[in-house]
Amino acid sequence: MASNGVKRILVTGATGMIGRQVAAAVQGQSLGVLRALVRDRLEAREKCGDAFDFAMTEFHQADFSRMLEQDHRELTKGCDVVIHAAGLAHKPDAPYQEYEVANVRATQALAEACVANRVNTFVFFSSSAVYGPGPFTDVSETAPLKAKTPYAVSKAASEAFLKTLQGIPRVIILRPSLVFGEGDKGNLIRMIKEIKDQRYKHIGAGDTSKSLIYAKDLARAVLLCVTRVPEGHHVFNVANPQAVSVHDLAEEISKALEMEKKIPSVPAGLLKFGVKMAETFMPGKTPVSSEQLEKLTTETTVSPAKLIQATGFKPRATLNAALKAEIRWAEENKLL
Repeated sequence: MASNGVKRILVTGATGMIGRQVAAAVQGQSLGVLRALVRDRLEAREKCGDAFDFAMTEFHQADFSRMLEQDHRELTKGCDVVIHAAGLAHKPDAPYQEYEVANVRATQALAEACVANRVNTFVFFSSSAVYGPGPFTDVSETAPLKAKTPYAVSKAASEAFLKTLQGIPRVIILRPSLVFGEGDKGNLIRMIKEIKDQRYKHIGAGDTSKSLIYAKDLARAVLLCVTRVPEGHHVFNVANPQAVSVHDLAEEISKALEMEKKIPSVPAGLLKFGVKMAETFMPGKTPVSSEQLEKLTTETTVSPAKLIQATGFKPRATLNAALKAEIRWAEENKLL
């Protein structure tokens, strides 16, 4: 507990897709005083003014990747729980060094400050990307890590550091599957755009399965971990227990967009050949890259059984409702 007897919970990356929902959930469940780390307070109000109560929030303004040791000490002072959602993502062309600075060194500095300030709980957002590009089916937390991309390697490196860290009574590492919702800047928002513009096509039968998690359900999972998981080192996959095929996901997006035209299909082999040719002769002109195509045709599902057993987690939002919420947000922000 903090010196004044009030529980204080720090959320880093509080303006991001995950961070804003975690911050809102902390206040919504009255778990304690919310301290939020943001890059720019005015920008945060513009982005997240409707997500959580600014008047009841302690703000720290800083670029997380450029903070000094003393900054981390000041940020975590008096905190009981630190939920670390800040980090670099969705920059496939960024060199590993950039991920190393933002996702590894900064995380280490934050965790070491937590040790110095006797923080009780450190929650770290890793990713199911640490299991590799796939394919994998219902993978559990005990599976070997096969991180390949700079992003995934940086997450695996931070996990390895936290595994050996001493001095924090409870460390919780979360490996979310594909996260979507309000604030999405990843693969799903691109898929929604392609479907709305009628450029998306089913790839063969489209029966490749994916694990997903809506950002608000992910935030609920975080708080369940904070309130129900005992001291120690824990690793949890976070996903909706029901995986969805790429075909069914596209059809659900089409329904959420209230589109009447059916999504056409194209043989997988023909599409892959066409994309390769387009990338060779018309670089930058293809609606989907070879890398994105590979993701769409590779099964990547995880098992959240351990999380469910430990916390009783159950998603509240249906896929259709969650997709509609993301679409509303995207339309309001002129992204569709």
